[in-house]
Amino acid sequence: MASSSMSPRWNYDVFLSFRGEDTREGFTNFLYDALRRHGINTFLDDQLPKGEGISAELSEKIEESRISVVVFSENYASSGWCLDELVKILECKATKGHMVRPIFYRVDPSELRKQTGKTGDYLAKHEDKYGKDSERVMKWRKSLEDLANLAGWHFSKGVESKLIQTIIEEVSSKLNRPALNVATHPVGIHDTLDGINPILGIGLDDVRMIGFYGIGGIGKSTVAKAIYNLHADDFEGSSFLANVKEVSRQHGLVQVQETLLFEILGDSNIKLGNADRGISLISRRLCYKKVLIIIDDIDHLDQLRKLAGEKSWFGSGSRIVITTRDKHLLEAHGVDHFHEVKKLNFIDSYKLFCWNAFKSPNPSKEFEDLTCRLLDYAKGLPLALIVLGSFLCGRNVREWESAIARLKSVPNREYNEILKLTYDGLDDLEKSIFLDIACFFNGDDQDYVTKVFDACKFFPDIGIRVLLDKSLISIELNKLSMHGLLQEMGREIVRKESPNNPGERSRLWHSEDIVDVLTENLGTNKVEAIKLVLPETEEVYLNAKAFKRMRRLRVLIIHNAYVSGDFDYLSNNLRWVDWEGYPLPSLPANFHPKKLVGLFMPNSHIKDLGQGYKIFKNLKHMNFEGSGFLTEIPDFSELPNLESLILTQCTSLVEVHDSVGLLDRLVTLNLECCFHLRKLPTRLKLKSLQTLLLTRCRSLETFPNNLENMESLKELRLSKTAIKELPSSLGNLVGLEILCISGCKKLEGLPSEINKLLHLKHLLLRDCFELGKFLDNTDDKWQARETSDCINVSTSCLESRGHLVSVLRETRSFPSGTSLDGKFSPEFPLLQSLNLRNCNLTEVNFLMNMSCISTMEELELSRNNFVKVPAWIGKLANLQKLELNFCRQLQEAPILPPSIASVSAIECESLEVFSQLSNMAKSHTKDFPHVKSINLTNCQRLAENLGDTVANILLNQDHTFSLTLPGCEIPEWFKYQTKNGFFYFQVPELLYAELVGFALCAVVAESFTCELQGIINGELVIKSVKNFDSLKSDHLWLLYLPCPIVKAREGCNYIEFSLEEIDAVDSSIEKFIGRCGLFLEFKHEEKLNWTLENNLISATHYPEVIYDEDSEESEGSAYEHSEESVGSADDHTEGTDAGGDTMMIQSTSKKRKER
Repeated sequence: MASSSMSPRWNYDVFLSFRGEDTREGFTNFLYDALRRHGINTFLDDQLPKGEGISAELSEKIEESRISVVVFSENYASSGWCLDELVKILECKATKGHMVRPIFYRVDPSELRKQTGKTGDYLAKHEDKYGKDSERVMKWRKSLEDLANLAGWHFSKGVESKLIQTIIEEVSSKLNRPALNVATHPVGIHDTLDGINPILGIGLDDVRMIGFYGIGGIGKSTVAKAIYNLHADDFEGSSFLANVKEVSRQHGLVQVQETLLFEILGDSNIKLGNADRGISLISRRLCYKKVLIIIDDIDHLDQLRKLAGEKSWFGSGSRIVITTRDKHLLEAHGVDHFHEVKKLNFIDSYKLFCWNAFKSPNPSKEFEDLTCRLLDYAKGLPLALIVLGSFLCGRNVREWESAIARLKSVPNREYNEILKLTYDGLDDLEKSIFLDIACFFNGDDQDYVTKVFDACKFFPDIGIRVLLDKSLISIELNKLSMHGLLQEMGREIVRKESPNNPGERSRLWHSEDIVDVLTENLGTNKVEAIKLVLPETEEVYLNAKAFKRMRRLRVLIIHNAYVSGDFDYLSNNLRWVDWEGYPLPSLPANFHPKKLVGLFMPNSHIKDLGQGYKIFKNLKHMNFEGSGFLTEIPDFSELPNLESLILTQCTSLVEVHDSVGLLDRLVTLNLECCFHLRKLPTRLKLKSLQTLLLTRCRSLETFPNNLENMESLKELRLSKTAIKELPSSLGNLVGLEILCISGCKKLEGLPSEINKLLHLKHLLLRDCFELGKFLDNTDDKWQARETSDCINVSTSCLESRGHLVSVLRETRSFPSGTSLDGKFSPEFPLLQSLNLRNCNLTEVNFLMNMSCISTMEELELSRNNFVKVPAWIGKLANLQKLELNFCRQLQEAPILPPSIASVSAIECESLEVFSQLSNMAKSHTKDFPHVKSINLTNCQRLAENLGDTVANILLNQDHTFSLTLPGCEIPEWFKYQTKNGFFYFQVPELLYAELVGFALCAVVAESFTCELQGIINGELVIKSVKNFDSLKSDHLWLLYLPCPIVKAREGCNYIEFSLEEIDAVDSSIEKFIGRCGLFLEFKHEEKLNWTLENNLISATHYPEVIYDEDSEESEGSAYEHSEESVGSADDHTEGTDAGGDTMMIQSTSKKRKER
């Protein structure tokens, strides 16, 4: 979280907005004088020189004022000037913490809310003048409604002086409340607040509790202070309870309760005595008040229960904002909304660091590389960026380099102590998990690490969840991740156990320390875990007694190290051994670890397991993958708890003992690529087994006949084995979902019992050359079929990923002209993906009989011989992807459903008609509301029939859309053209708000792979790779990109697009791209006359700000433009420079209609 002062230096206390003809000589004048007499610096908008109107100067005055007082009188809404002023005032309220107080002077607020009476009459006149759909008038209506909902004063009759005195007192009280000092340098805070405004819901009547969580130093309190400064004045009372954890620890929660009541009620005499009385008083005194309460940095649920126990304690519209390092506290308390405060992105990190280190947004040249190294170290943690930047400020390059080197071994104490506070609050098991992750497992697979912790009796399910809730770790793509500074903090805790003697520490991870300990026999009874992973494989010589003194060693992990030397001892306390390349042919004779749960020895030199393994009663996981010397698996009947046995690529393994077939708890058995495996257990009775993998066991000729009690088996892979037949007991695998027997060239048939596999979703029969009969089923799901003509049945499968069910059939041996008609009518009611690639089909009418019309999402019909795909495909209501590639006889593309997202018809050389695409080009309709990609590579006939109009499809999209087809001419309306694949231009803030999207067109001359990047204001908004393969002629690549939601900058917004080749060597983009064109689409093109000249977008008109010359507002419009710098379209000459630097593009409604 970036820091920001969020405490503007106001030049004025009050900005007075009023309708001059109503109140200038009366009420407003009296109020102004009274404010000035009380020392309240007030700006009156008629102090500006005549004719300036709602100009940049007036906007500045509003921004520089802390409070706006709007005197809304009966003719206020008649003035566009006043209404524009009101819009600006409310914008400042939303973005800059500006306070707004309305005075409804002889006007009922409901008239604004309902927009009736005189207010409604004036708005109607404005609509007549500017148009009913005018965005300017819409903003006025919204602002009036918002103003009516604000707390203020309503004066209809009475003594004006009393109202003025009331206003003076409230304004004075607001001005006397000091803003909190959030931080020094404003970086990123406004963007963060924009993102959380929806969950704050300021102005709504419900009571909300909102929680912000994250690691220490991430900026939770910064966010909370900024919220307080922005919104405290929108409430009847407010309180910021800072550092509740520490204050309550030192002084008790009663004092915190008293602070809360004093700040909201203003009564310094409240003395509670005990927390229960505080609960009663808070709930009784605040239940009718609209309050904003910030409860900062809590670490215990009791703190929340006694400060904000129930939402009913507070009045309508109240907001309770809580910050903590522990997300679980928010969940347990029933907080309505959570928001994780995350680390800064690179740009904001760069700015924040530079402001602290150099007092400027950029470093001098000699510090650029050092700055980047420190940013990589801090990894977006604001506290670290501020502390390191301040520490290095004013120091020379040599001192910076020395400090960076020191940080690698000794973390900075200032932020390290803050990070350690959360660690100190963990219990012993949670601390063990944290330290193990910090020292060994940052970035590792969660499932693997959980098994290690489970072996160590750390109860990882709850322990990892606690660390997640406290933001000490995160999980991304099933990988455990810990911020680099937290990792350093954890490692520093271990290092301090014995700063000078690694052998006296609980955990060893540094390779040099480990090598010293193992070679010099420096280990002690304090060592609990070792992980040796070398960056490059190197030899490590072990002392024979290296492990003898490490009796408490529970985890030993050695990777990428070639270990030599003799050793005769491993700790019997070991619970997890993961030793890649274990060097000995057997385990040590005196190795008897009764607690061992995991034994991983991939690529080891193990020849046999001897007899010692029988003591491993608790062993759950065994992995000897790639152990090429292992010849047999012995009697495992003494390993009753074994859950996974991984023997992949044990190329010398010949036999697996019968006892393995009777392990009740075995879940996974993987024997893939055991090339010499000949014998499996004769009987498989594995009630827990879910996965059995035998792929590429090419010497395996028989499969066990007896398959019993194996209802749990879901996946059986026998591909590329020498199996000749499958047993009839295969039907006992009633839970089987995936059966893969592709490449079983000797397999002669499938047992009829396969029909009992009612849960089968994936059946793969590819390259089973001797398969004579296909399936025999009597329940109509499968029909008896002779496949004598299908000598080479290569693929037929049902494939499932969750609900994904696929049928893949690739039978090159179907006789030419095969038609799968109604005789073949399988029913697949859950089918979502159907692949009939290269089936030599002349028609696909059989698909009409399948029960998947409502579920089909993907249809692959490539490399077939049909001329036309039937129209019923349009009934596939959820079809998203259609593949018709290399259907060389296809002449007419099908009518597609509206759900379609991707169509590919590469090299359909006979294709002439794609009716819906033609209609889109001609009618400008959105026939494909979800389509993202259409690929018509080498469809020359179709491209000729579509003509130049096809490019118009781009301007009918509201999402990213890509079209590829033959062509060599960029349409004329792409006026901004270049040869180097690079576009760069600037868009002023007002025009940027009008920008809808970008259309790009490139002529591709040769096959290549390119990357498109789009950058707006330094932010990468699109990165896409496109492959152009086997092009037979020039092609057009047409792309539409909607304008992404990137916040506009004041002044100019910088936009660039670039195309770069990513495959070819020493070739420029010009070799592959003939020309590129760009078009910008705006909301109100009929009202805009925009140009691009010298890389700057300009316009001669802005649709929302066109004033009549005789109107009151015409003088000094807020949106002025220079007629000298930007003329009409007729004042310019269109250029054709290749670089586009001096090119002008014009867009008018006439031009758009012509296209």
